[in-house]
Amino acid sequence: MSNVFTYLRLNKNNEKYTQEQKDILDNYVNKHKIDIYKNIEIDISMPSDEKNILELLRNCEKNSTIIVSDLNVFGRTIETILEIVKFLLSNKIKILVVNQNLELVDDKDMLTQMILGMISMTINLEKDLMSLRTKEALTAKKLSGVSLGKPVGTIQKSKFDKQRDKIEELLSVGLSVRKIAKLLGYNNHIGLNNYVKKRNIRQNLPNTLDIAS
Repeated sequence: MSNVFTYLRLNKNNEKYTQEQKDILDNYVNKHKIDIYKNIEIDISMPSDEKNILELLRNCEKNSTIIVSDLNVFGRTIETILEIVKFLLSNKIKILVVNQNLELVDDKDMLTQMILGMISMTINLEKDLMSLRTKEALTAKKLSGVSLGKPVGTIQKSKFDKQRDKIEELLSVGLSVRKIAKLLGYNNHIGLNNYVKKRNIRQNLPNTLDIAS
């Protein structure tokens, strides 16, 4: 019995991509007169469906061969692709990649190790380039006079917002921030004091006389 599988990554949102895979696999199998034991088809139409690729791993058997049209059928990122490829190879599953004309034999094969090494280098290079592009973009913005970060004076949401009316009421009757914090159950009055200052809450209240703390 043949121990050769084909794997097709179905995408209902991109029928052309799915059909291209089918054509590539059919042509390769017919050209080399390969007897296929099983055609594995897994629907990965959305990013959340990526976990379904585990079905591929469950369907493959040790000491078998899997034929795919392209390495990108294993994932949306290079890291995912490398992880899946390494897992298959460690389980004695040979991978034939038609488009790249690759034959990944096992994780101990020298040529396969070189290919995996190049993929790993690509991952690191991609991360470095992304970091470099981000830094260059930030530098360009600075040089053009664009202010980075939150605009000056931006007021963020605070845990005190939900009790602002109560805080204003207690301040208006003369309670100190320390007493208000204790009364409302806040462990530290400093945060509340900063909240009151940044929002100029006191300035919008009638003149008050703090009750001694």
